[in-house]
Amino acid sequence: MNMTLSHNTEVRALQIITHIVSLLGIGWLFYSGEWSYLWVTLAFYWTTGVLGINVGYHRLISHRSFKTNKWIERFLAFVGTITNVGSPLAWVALHRSHHKHAETEKDPHSPYILGNLRAWFGYWNIVRLEVKHVKDLWRDPFYKFTHRHYLAINIFYCIALMLIDPAWGVFAYALPSVLVLHSTSSIIVIAHRHGYKTHKINDESRNSWIASLITLGEGWHNNHHAHPGRWKQGEKWWELDPPAWIIRLIKQ
Repeated sequence: MNMTLSHNTEVRALQIITHIVSLLGIGWLFYSGEWSYLWVTLAFYWTTGVLGINVGYHRLISHRSFKTNKWIERFLAFVGTITNVGSPLAWVALHRSHHKHAETEKDPHSPYILGNLRAWFGYWNIVRLEVKHVKDLWRDPFYKFTHRHYLAINIFYCIALMLIDPAWGVFAYALPSVLVLHSTSSIIVIAHRHGYKTHKINDESRNSWIASLITLGEGWHNNHHAHPGRWKQGEKWWELDPPAWIIRLIKQ
């Protein structure tokens, strides 16, 4: 059973728009000198990236590496939804497929198959997603809702931010989502190209301090591929893992 990825058109459109808006916003900063808005960007980037993607989409929803309250899970899933990397259903289906087929022709985004640029910028040969990878989520009306109404959720969220401050549409939504997108790409490419291997496994995942700095703790990728069901990815004392610090507080 397959699910058509018309959703992918919405995601790509949002990503293009947020890149354009972000560039215009950065240009406006040079004109206005309102550099304090970058603190807003960093706060939203760190919050949405770590909570929405690292903790929510990745370690909780994709791998079920820990259990937490259902409302906490839905909050984390919502935060991930407004980062412009796709709905929980779509993102998890792709990620689980990546783990199943890492570094093979069926890997949706291996830099060894697609090349670094195509893997980084999302030019993947994917037309359909297989529901079999997300059967557990497909049964939950909440995840169906966030998938079907992905674009509307992002539009209303952006409007809400702009009601607080019109500039927040750029510096609390567009630019943070662009940064989250590229931080995700750093795992796809850098964490499969750069770093060291602690575990001997049948793929090229690596522990990369560069990818970990960009993503605030998600770069210990070889550890993760060796033990995808673990909520803590850092194993050495220097492998700092901020998402695990948060998980320790919310897991049941």
